This record gives sequence, structure tokens and C-alpha cells, in this order.
Amino acid sequence: MDKCIDQFVVPGDVIGTIVDLKVRIGQGLQQVKDSVVATKSGVLRFSKHHKFYWIENEQKRYVPQAEDMVIGIITEKHAESFKVDIGSSSQALLSAYSFEGATKNNKPLLSVGNLVYCRVLVANKDMEPELVCTSAKNKAEGFGQLIGGQTFNCSLGMSHYLLSEECETLKVVGKHIAYEIAVGVNGRVWVNSTSNHHTIVVTNTILNSQFIVDDQLEPFILRILQQQQLQQTQQQQQQL
Repeated sequence: MDKCIDQFVVPGDVIGTIVDLKVRIGQGLQQVKDSVVATKSGVLRFSKHHKFYWIENEQKRYVPQAEDMVIGIITEKHAESFKVDIGSSSQALLSAYSFEGATKNNKPLLSVGNLVYCRVLVANKDMEPELVCTSAKNKAEGFGQLIGGQTFNCSLGMSHYLLSEECETLKVVGKHIAYEIAVGVNGRVWVNSTSNHHTIVVTNTILNSQFIVDDQLEPFILRILQQQQLQQTQQQQQQL
């Protein structure tokens, strides 16, 4: 499969065979016996850290896959479950007991409109996706309600890139701004920092990074930070 990485493939192309049981395949790929076959056109990508293959293309609609990390919006609240919009063709189901430490007397206090960072537990074309807010070890590990910050949409390919160890954007941003981030492979990104100004800088940098070469990212961030500092200084002087 390695020889096809970063190469353009079309539906029907045999990418290779699964020889490592820990390897996962994502959007645009399907396992047929021991072979992995492309079901969509695009560029084959691979994350070494997550041992994850997927096809990057301009697809707008997210198709759930088991073990995907997604950002959802609570759309319905029931006694023991929630309906969640994850950007797919159907709503997903999130049990009130799928949070770390959740019991009948200790359910999460979520309302319609709240954001949640989830893991796809079950994905089947004949039934609604099922979500959980715990890792495979039944620990929170970053999953759960996302409070504050700002959420924005990006392409599905961009979200996969942000989750990869090859992503230089987040490394460069982290050198200058302390921030939190949650990336869903459904094309939603949540960012939070110590100030609204910094949150906006991080958001703009991520959105513009696909049009900026890596060695220009740092000058881009520094230029925005300097502009904001100048604006704040001018506002303070006007108030005086």
C-alpha cells in the first residue's frame, strides 16, 4: 500500500492488502477479503501515528466510519439518549450512559445546541450511527462536551491532515499561542484559547494554511499577532 500513498486513485483500484491487523481504513476505501479497494476518486493518504489510510477528495458529505472522532451538535434530548448532528445523511444516537462515570443518577447535563466530541462506535449503512464520549479504554481522554471557544467547518481532507503527525500548522501555532483544539474527521474543528483574539488567529491560520506553504506559516502568524497588538494599542489610546 505504501507505493500508492500520495498518489491519485480511482474507484476499483486495488490499493494493497491488509497485512497488519492494527491498520485502519477510512473514507473512500473498502476491504474486500484481504485486499483494500478504492471506492472514490482522490489522493490516498496515510497517518503513521494512527496507522490510518483514507482517500482525500472534495467530498462534502461525511460518511461515518467506526472509530472516527467527530464533533457533533445536540439536536434532540431524551430521557436516556441524545440525537446528534454529525454532518452525515442521518442523525446519530448518543446514549446518556456513554460518558465516563455516567449512571442513572449522574447523567451529563447537555442541552440542544451543545457541542460534543465523540467517537463513532457503530457505523452501518442500514442503521443510524452510534456515538460514545469515551475512548476504547472507557476513559474520557478529551471526549465529551466542548465548552466555549469557536467552531468552524473545513474540508474532510483538511480535517484528516490536522489529525496527522505530518501537520506543521498546529505545531507552528503552538509555538506562539497556547490553545486547545478538537478536530472531527467530519470536517468540524473546535478551537479555544485564553482570549478571543488568539482564538481568531488560530482559526484564521488553520483556514488559510491550505493556501500557504509551510515556511510562510510562522511569518503569517506573527504578522496577524502584530496587527492585533497594534489595534489593541490604538483602542487603548482612543479610550484615554
